[in-house]
Amino acid sequence: MKRIIILFYLVLTCSSLLAQKKKEKYELLPSFPVKVDADLKEWEGKLTLMDVDSSWMFGLTSDADYLYAAVRIKDPMLQQEAVRNGIVININPDGKKKDGAQLIFPIPDSETLRAIANDENLPNMNVREELIKRSRGYGVRGFAHIVDGRLSFDNTYGVQISAKLLENGAMLYESKIPIASIGIKNRNKEVAIQVMINNRYAQLQKMLKNRPVPTGMYGGIYSRPTPTVKSPFKMKTEVWVLGQLKEQ
Repeated sequence: MKRIIILFYLVLTCSSLLAQKKKEKYELLPSFPVKVDADLKEWEGKLTLMDVDSSWMFGLTSDADYLYAAVRIKDPMLQQEAVRNGIVININPDGKKKDGAQLIFPIPDSETLRAIANDENLPNMNVREELIKRSRGYGVRGFAHIVDGRLSFDNTYGVQISAKLLENGAMLYESKIPIASIGIKNRNKEVAIQVMINNRYAQLQKMLKNRPVPTGMYGGIYSRPTPTVKSPFKMKTEVWVLGQLKEQ
């Protein structure tokens, strides 16, 4: 009898753990009006926390024409990575957790970084704010109808991003991406959307993962484990959301 009771509790515990894992699945929010101004007022109560310390949070929604994203970053270290390496919205039209159409901002270039470093007012400067203000456009790659490279703020595609720092230290980000430019052939098919605070650790990890595989003298492939680097962050710096960008 005791064994049956113990078995019952084990099954109950496993079911509870599975239920918790299912709850961790992130989803697109139901459609609602969004104004891309980095105020995030319309996102109030809708953003998903990425950790218990509220280091950062995000939200995704869409209408018939656009995919909208919002990010709020509280952690100063994550903010530093975001303004130097960009917040990435990556959409894979095939529903795979792989690179697809990517929008990146902020993207300060080497000239901007050099100008800030040589600025006489650097000691009194809010460098994070300056890196946002001095970015010269959006980084784009992998889109069906937009050429890879730097896209102007005043583009004709409808791509728009707004980002700013608040007086309380939080960084706010908001963007919209035209769904027609993503290259989705079937709007009823599930897509995979990645929201990532780009950082040096993630870049290094990706470089190691994609490094060429060495071959032997006779063409054989050496088998060796992929090296890893320890992340300096206690929280996740990326999240994947699966959902459908249906016509409204």
